[in-house]
Amino acid sequence: MSNVLAVTADLKRCSIALKFEGKLFGINENVNAPTHLVKLAQDLCVRNKIDLQKIDRIITASGPGSFTGIRTAQSFVKGLSLALNIPAVCASYFQVIKNLFGKTFGQENNLVAVIKSEKNQVYFYDFATGNFGVSPYESLEKALDSTQNLPLAGDKIDEILQNTEREFFEIKDYKNAKNFLELTEFESKVSPLYINARA
Repeated sequence: MSNVLAVTADLKRCSIALKFEGKLFGINENVNAPTHLVKLAQDLCVRNKIDLQKIDRIITASGPGSFTGIRTAQSFVKGLSLALNIPAVCASYFQVIKNLFGKTFGQENNLVAVIKSEKNQVYFYDFATGNFGVSPYESLEKALDSTQNLPLAGDKIDEILQNTEREFFEIKDYKNAKNFLELTEFESKVSPLYINARA
């Protein structure tokens, strides 16, 4: 049985989850990630008497989303993985959306995952074609391959729904760290976490 720590963050929320000796622990706080992430992780472990030395693997988000939040979580995860000498991996929020789509709606088919961006735009990933991009809400259909007509899943964005006839599935709370824990069981869904100091 593997013990896995998951960490996600943006500027307004920290989420930490831990699968430890068959039990699930978690904490989600609406706080500023750069100043609270380490303390929340420490509090979770102390409160539940968890020995970090027994963690086998750590996972975090690769994005897309808040650059500062993602880099803060990745830096924390990478530092902890080096200190504990354990692997650190990451997965995209798109992969979490697809995984939750399958669990929630009982469908494993391809879809287009959508995530709100800034300035009335949306990040999208078409699982059928591998097409990734950023698009204004009203231009999403043009940005996608119009021949696919795959369902959309992710953030519910009324402006998108007004500009498409595709079936839409709302996936709530996909940024919750607990949703990353089961991804570590599938090597095809995660990647090693690399942080290039010059990036």
